[in-house]
Amino acid sequence: MKRTAAKSGAPYGVVGRGNAAKNLLEYFRLLKVPCLSWHRSTGRRPESVLSACRTVFILIPDSEIAGFIAANPWLQGRRLVHFSGAFSCRGAAGLHPLAPLTRRLRDLDGYRRIVFAAEAGGPSLRDVAPELLNRCVKLRPADKPLYHALCAAGGNLPVLLWQRAYRGLRALGLPGPAVLDYFQASLDNFKASPEAGLSGPIARGDARTVRSDLRALRGSRLRAVYAGLRKMHEGEK
Repeated sequence: MKRTAAKSGAPYGVVGRGNAAKNLLEYFRLLKVPCLSWHRSTGRRPESVLSACRTVFILIPDSEIAGFIAANPWLQGRRLVHFSGAFSCRGAAGLHPLAPLTRRLRDLDGYRRIVFAAEAGGPSLRDVAPELLNRCVKLRPADKPLYHALCAAGGNLPVLLWQRAYRGLRALGLPGPAVLDYFQASLDNFKASPEAGLSGPIARGDARTVRSDLRALRGSRLRAVYAGLRKMHEGEK
């Protein structure tokens, strides 16, 4: 499936139909860069769609990347790229976007602001796709598991907490926009000062209020998380 109307240059190929693939396809579309897309539900063989592509982004689950490469010998001689932040794959360059890619697509400026993590000794994003001028930092392959774990924890645990707290506060009658503004203010405080953005009873050492909070959360899965956050903060003092 052709995604742009550009007429010159070999198109890039994108394998997959998940959020990473959809966002990369949108980035290429906004840049008017020729690109072809393939995924299993097309019902076609990948080489019948991507044979003209000299660079192929394999944006499928991490556990399937090596198997896909091995099962498609026509990929030999092409530059292969994956977006896994957790592991390295022989024969494919690892370039991980430091961004929570969801079904919500970005505008061009939003895509250009994404920083990519590349493997030390391997190509940068600009080497792979000169049209993508994003900043690229280098990581040792041995550091990738920790890097990805920190990204996953920092980028997703707050969302899980916000989801549960949002539902609870809405059930108590709080208006949704006000709850979202409260969460946004917490994020703004963190952005302004990452080391001093914490507020509330844990930050001020108010043990009595923390105990009251834990009693109120009895029976909720948030209770163990709240208690764990308190211990985490106390351990960093």
